[in-house]
Amino acid sequence: MSDSRSRHCRWCILAAIVAAALSGQAQAQQADPSPDKLVALRLEWQMQQARQDVAGWELEQLPTPRPPGAAVGRFQDPGVVLTELRPILDENYKALREASRKLAENARARRDEAKKDWEDVYRQRIAFRQYTDEQQSAYGFDFDTGALPGFKPTIFDAVLVGWAVVVFLVAVRLGKRLRRVAIRKAQRMGATAALLALMLVSGCSGSAAPDGRPWAVREEAKLTADTQELTEKANATTANADKKWKAVVDGWAALVAVPNKKDPVEEILRQGENDTHERLRTAATEARLANLLADEAKAQKEELATDRTKLDELTSDAKLRTVMWTSIRCAGAVMLLGLSVWPYLRARRKEAAIIKADARKCPRCFSEKLVVEKHAPPLSLDEEEDSKSRRTSKGKPKPKPKAKALADPPTESGYIECKACGFRFLRSYQKVRRLCFPVVGVRASGKTHMLATGYDKVRKQIAPTIATLQPAVSLGDERFNQIIELILAYKKDAGGNPHVMPDPVMLEVCDADRAGPNTALLNLFDYAGELVNQKIDMDRLKKQAVKMDGFMLFLDPTQLDGDGGKVTLERQLVALSEFMSDMREARSVGVGRRIPVPVAVCITKFDLLLTENPIQGQVIPVIDHLNTELNPPPEETTLHTITERSELVKDFLPLMFRGVKIIEVIERYVGPQVMFFPISSVSLIKAELGIKNMAKRTIVPYGVAEPFLWLLHMHGYEIFA
Repeated sequence: MSDSRSRHCRWCILAAIVAAALSGQAQAQQADPSPDKLVALRLEWQMQQARQDVAGWELEQLPTPRPPGAAVGRFQDPGVVLTELRPILDENYKALREASRKLAENARARRDEAKKDWEDVYRQRIAFRQYTDEQQSAYGFDFDTGALPGFKPTIFDAVLVGWAVVVFLVAVRLGKRLRRVAIRKAQRMGATAALLALMLVSGCSGSAAPDGRPWAVREEAKLTADTQELTEKANATTANADKKWKAVVDGWAALVAVPNKKDPVEEILRQGENDTHERLRTAATEARLANLLADEAKAQKEELATDRTKLDELTSDAKLRTVMWTSIRCAGAVMLLGLSVWPYLRARRKEAAIIKADARKCPRCFSEKLVVEKHAPPLSLDEEEDSKSRRTSKGKPKPKPKAKALADPPTESGYIECKACGFRFLRSYQKVRRLCFPVVGVRASGKTHMLATGYDKVRKQIAPTIATLQPAVSLGDERFNQIIELILAYKKDAGGNPHVMPDPVMLEVCDADRAGPNTALLNLFDYAGELVNQKIDMDRLKKQAVKMDGFMLFLDPTQLDGDGGKVTLERQLVALSEFMSDMREARSVGVGRRIPVPVAVCITKFDLLLTENPIQGQVIPVIDHLNTELNPPPEETTLHTITERSELVKDFLPLMFRGVKIIEVIERYVGPQVMFFPISSVSLIKAELGIKNMAKRTIVPYGVAEPFLWLLHMHGYEIFA
């Protein structure tokens, strides 16, 4: 019901709009005067002009009224004079009437002839101006002022700009969605973003807009107003002329007037003078009108020829400008389209460039010497027997037969091989983002134990994350499986790593982004403890490690005084300072500037602080807090939980590392993008704290996966609940 009603409303609105447009068009057509009406108005204007001119001429030509003085009435017997004067005046006035009548007829005939010629020219002008209106409406120039059309926004431009804004916003949104990982990474690492505003300034005409009314309407309005004004002036001038004429006639009539008597001579004079005056005025008016019409017809012919030339020039220039503005509008539309989709295309190019750059590098040694691994096709039976016979024959070896033209080429395997280090990985891994996090620290600081137990949590799907992490095919899997078995099954120490380039532990990451999952290939490197003791210009491993995307930096609170072959706290700080300096050098970060990478500082062996660190019993409340309030189920672990753990550890760092401001030392290099993680690769069971013999411990690792999960979070992935 509502749909039908809404459709009915839409049809009613559309009908109203169409009706309004049609009525407006009809009104415009009705308001457009006909040529006959314009001719009549123009002729009336010329008539009033002629009346005014004749009345003004009369005022100049009429003599001054005769003053009172001698008259026939002063004679003793005026009848004698009047009797003689009466027939003479009567004959003269009859002759004047006839002459003035002929003069008026001639003037009228001349006026009719001039009117015919003028009317023909004026109708041509009307037709020309109507055609000019059509051209002016079509091309937008102003014929009266000669102004050529400028760029004027139309409804099409408004729709185009509106559509471009919509597309731009959609493209920005899609670009942000495509780059949401990088954007979140920038936000989480404290970077600031600049916004670019697109401003559209539309052009304007260089002069005032022409009158939108048709020329005929404007001409009618102008003629009506001018005629009314001229009629008032002509009436006033004619009234003045009539007044002066009456005074002159009264003076003449006074010559033949007889006091207290009525004589036909005075009447004959007044009647004759008035009739002659009216006919002469009419003749003069008609003659003046004929002259005005003839002059205007001549001027109109010349002006019409000039206007035709002007119209041709304006039309030609307007057509050229129309083509130019159309071209500019089309170019602007293309530019708007390009600018609108630019954010999305830019985001796609950036993502593709990052993936392409990652695809060219080996995940192990970062070399770009990658080749697609290929296998030769198997030999046929004849080729295999021929090969055996050549190997067993003792004589001169037979020449090898030429290869067949259609021999099968080597087939590609599903792997990529690095010619620099021999590392192999699946080709499909080249199509996703790649992140590399090394585990660095002094020897015997628990790096391998932490990474192995964290990898085991991922493998068992009990890592504290809502994202999906699963092991990827890697050459390091076998070694880590052995380490995991050694730790969990046999409860033994994994031992140290050889000082060689490690094979990365590879994890497939698919985060829990509401806008759509983001994928990545995570490479975790377990470097030997001696890594931080080598100089960057002498050790290839460190050159690679310092260029990675983030670090899990291990600080061992049980190695402080160097007893039993352990390193000292001073040595850990020196190694940390050297490693950070090497990072700054490798990344070309100036002195005093902070290195733009997140660092997960891992405080390992938290379960041995009771016996192996000066904090001793003060750690028990901390561990209780970690085991209770800061130990939610894996799928409920949030960033707030990680932050609270970090703040708790930071409060006790001065007690663990007495005399050293660890926080200031680390933040001096990497700034605030640091998180501290309490870690135990064995367990934090209160009854087993301080026991070094793993055979007597329950293996329940604490906080081993959180460091590399937080690094993923810092790179923009939705990892935590």
